[in-house]
Amino acid sequence: MTASAETKPLSNHQAPLRQQKGYSIIELSIALAIISIILVTALAGVQRILRSNNVNEDLKNLNLMASKVTVMLTNVVNTANIAQADLVNLRAFEGFRVAGNVVTNAFGGNITVAPNSAVLGTVPINGGLMVYSTRIPPEVCSDYITGLAPIASHISASNAANPAVAGAAYANVVKTNLQAITIANLATACTAAAGNTITVAALIGSGT
Repeated sequence: MTASAETKPLSNHQAPLRQQKGYSIIELSIALAIISIILVTALAGVQRILRSNNVNEDLKNLNLMASKVTVMLTNVVNTANIAQADLVNLRAFEGFRVAGNVVTNAFGGNITVAPNSAVLGTVPINGGLMVYSTRIPPEVCSDYITGLAPIASHISASNAANPAVAGAAYANVVKTNLQAITIANLATACTAAAGNTITVAALIGSGT
């Protein structure tokens, strides 16, 4: 037999093909499960950060609006004739997205303003302006309301998108100018029905 026809033994560095294998289905499934958990956790963290940023953005803009409205109402005894269009023209909604007379908050809901249509605490009818902010997620409702407390004399909330009467407060009252926020009232106001968001109503410009 010639040298070229001889069968050469396998080198120590050459493993038989039958001994070489890839990852098993079980190993791949475990790896995918771990990756999925990491992605879900990261996504939840990003959503929390985005919600927190939206709350901070809205509160900053609402504080600015309240400051402007308070100055505008310094010599106004009755707010009955004040319309949202007037406040838009006076640039009271600086920082919010404004299209015509439609004002949008950071959560994609609406900011709507109307004179208060009922006595709220010691504030008479048309003694201030009710500001409604819709589509507030239940997860940030308490932060949103407590952030409004320094600028609003009356705060209430509901699962309803709009009040039955423009300028009306909701049944779930969280704060009045006679009573500070309580944990029990806050918990009740921020409990949304399944799939719903919260609408927060705050009375500003009442001077009380």
